[in-house]
Amino acid sequence: MNDGIYRITLDGRQILTAAGGDNLVLLPERTSRQEWQVQRTDNETWVIRRGDSSQFLGFDGDPDTFERVRLFGQPREWRIIDGPRPGTFTIGVPNNELTLGLHPALIFPPLVALSPVFNEDNGWSFESVD
Repeated sequence: MNDGIYRITLDGRQILTAAGGDNLVLLPERTSRQEWQVQRTDNETWVIRRGDSSQFLGFDGDPDTFERVRLFGQPREWRIIDGPRPGTFTIGVPNNELTLGLHPALIFPPLVALSPVFNEDNGWSFESVD
C-alpha cells in the first residue's frame, strides 16, 4: 500500500462515498464524492481524507461496536493490513479488534460503522485514481 488517492470499495461492488454533511455510505455507482487520499503516518498507521476537502474518516470518542464512521475535521488514524482475500485489505482501529464495516441498520444506502470481524468479510479494495 502506498500513499495516494484511491476509490475504496467493499467486496469490489460498493464504493465508500461521502453523502452530504458528515455521512458516509456505500453506493454501487460512481459519483464525484468517492476519492480518498490515503497517507501513512510516522506511527505505521494511516489517515484517510476525502480527496477534495479537509474532512477525515473517523468516529466519535472511543471505538465502540457499530459506532458510525463519519467525516470529521480532525484526522483519525487507522491500521490497514492484508485482508481476507488476495488483493484486499482490512481497515481497522489501531490497538483494537474493530474494523471498518457495515452498520447493521437495513437501509439503503448502507451506512459505514465500526464492526467486529465476521467470517463473511471479503475485505476492502483500493483502486488508484489517476
